[in-house]
Amino acid sequence: MDALAAVVTLLKPQAIVATLVHGSGRWGVSYSKFGHPSFALVLKGPCWLSPDGIPAKILETGDFVLFPATPGFTLASDSKTKPKSMKPIPSGKQLEEVFHGDATTKPSASLLGGYFTFDSINSSMLLDLLPKMVHLRGNDPGIGSVVPIIELIKREALEKRAGQSLVLTRLIEIMLVEALRSVQSDLNATGLLAGLRDPQLATALRGIHTRTEHPWTLATLAREAGMSRSSFAARFGRVIGMTPLNYLLHWRLSVAKAMLNSGQKTVTETALAVGYESASGFSTAFSRETGQSPKQFIKTTTDVTRAKRPSR
Repeated sequence: MDALAAVVTLLKPQAIVATLVHGSGRWGVSYSKFGHPSFALVLKGPCWLSPDGIPAKILETGDFVLFPATPGFTLASDSKTKPKSMKPIPSGKQLEEVFHGDATTKPSASLLGGYFTFDSINSSMLLDLLPKMVHLRGNDPGIGSVVPIIELIKREALEKRAGQSLVLTRLIEIMLVEALRSVQSDLNATGLLAGLRDPQLATALRGIHTRTEHPWTLATLAREAGMSRSSFAARFGRVIGMTPLNYLLHWRLSVAKAMLNSGQKTVTETALAVGYESASGFSTAFSRETGQSPKQFIKTTTDVTRAKRPSR
């Protein structure tokens, strides 16, 4: 497993609801911040997308958009149309279909989209590593890997077959990996994707993500990347946006949270599995960064899980 796959796996995407969106005539809708991840493939365009805090985009036929955490946004036929404020009201169907504008005329824009959820245990820590929005143009090389997956998601959402939830979850995981690794290089970009495009940093990141239990230090990570400590630390901080040891701590605690939440390892076993020599050292770091001791975290997540279970 490489670094990107490890992040997506730890986010545990699931519970998709797919949506077909049509717009005709002059139309516009706006949604408040949603928070959950979402995606859309433009089946027919153009249409205008304006997310909060992100430059507006004209979406053309074949374009793909992914929000790891969906902000408030406006979707419209053009930038001058006053949008209608909308609130998503789930119909309970696996595939919903909505119309905006004049439903009696042929749609001028159609999108196939969907939203899903990430595991709340780690989403807040890991989403900072990903871009706020992924926008692949219909002529981008990577789009050819994403579109067939969206079509499979649509088909699976339409058909109520055995194993549907599992299949949709796996398709979402694959879509996320394909979309994220298809993002075009930006010399000014920072974060995990930028780091993975740097061959030397990618080697160090792979070590952190796949050998989390290794007793990494700045010196051993620099050696893994084939760089001097000072050069490695400077480039890592510039490209990733945090120091190598902060990133290592960030990742170890994310893995530890998933392990503790699963209940399959004790605190001591978890400490050793993520690279700490003792449970006490791990507990100190965990408490400092999360505000809870590992045992308090286990109790809190267990209580939340029980509260979500339907009563009999």
